[in-house]
Parts: sequence; C-alpha cells; structure tokens
Amino acid sequence: MRTGMQKPLIVAGIVAAVGVVGLWGGSTAAPAAAQKANTNPMSSLVSAIAKKFSLKEADVQSVFDEQHAIMEAERDQRTKDQVAALVKEGNLTQAQADKINTKRAELAKERGASRMADQSLSDIEKRAKREEHAATVGTWLKDNNIDSKYAYLLGVGGRGHKLGDHGMNR
Repeated sequence: MRTGMQKPLIVAGIVAAVGVVGLWGGSTAAPAAAQKANTNPMSSLVSAIAKKFSLKEADVQSVFDEQHAIMEAERDQRTKDQVAALVKEGNLTQAQADKINTKRAELAKERGASRMADQSLSDIEKRAKREEHAATVGTWLKDNNIDSKYAYLLGVGGRGHKLGDHGMNR
C-alpha cells in the first residue's frame, strides 16, 4: 500500500527519467498528430502520470516545469563555465566570450518563442529553418571573428546541425 508521501517520490523519479531524454527537446517521442494537437509536447505524458498515480495534472505539470527550469539553469551555467575556461586558456578573448554569452541568451529566447509555432511545420520546413538558422549563426560568428568551432556554445552545430559554408565543414 502506497502512502501519500510515496506519490511525489514516484513522480519525481519519473520526471528524472524523462529528463534524461530532454523534457521539451524530444520531438520524436510523441506521435506527430499528438504534437500538433497540443501546444506542450509533454502534456500527454503529464496527463498519463497524473492519471496513473491519481494526481492533479497541474501538480505534475508544476514538477515538470520546475525540473525544466533547473535543467536549463544548469545547462546555462555549464556553458558559461566552458566559455570562461576558453578565455582562461587564451582561446577566446573576454570580448568574444561576452558576445557569445549575450548571443546564447538571445538565441535561447528565440528558441523558446518559436518552439510552439514550429510544431506545425513539416519535417522539411523544420530542416530548412534549422539550416537557415545555422547559416545565420555562422555569419554572426564570422562577423565577430569567432572561430566556427565554438558554434556549439550557441547551441548550433550539434546533433546533425551544420554551419554549411560558414562553419564546421571547412
């Protein structure tokens, strides 16, 4: 028999497991029809957890939101630490590091704003948008005299994203 105290622990465990996949990053985790029907790709999981453990959906969503914010803050701090280390090693100037940190924050806001709108795009449209974005970032790096190998600090260049003529494939 489960006590009321065990439910939050169960939910926390599930959220932690899901966090490994990436709370809002796993666009292939839910069927395309479900993603288009919901603005929050995690809503079906939140609903399923709430139903399975007799919890309020709002409470489960709150846990997801809190964990997402924590994960984002930790990821941001790790990146800032990487940038600082590159300055200390002499690979970047402080001015370049400041530009990278500012641009990264700007791009994070843009990603958050466009995430929901992009769900209605086809896979081909999403790919074209990613490629256009990567080219724009590649140009930004070049214009700021920052080697394209540091594109990853801006969230570009990983997981198959390329900088085309501006970057990583030189």
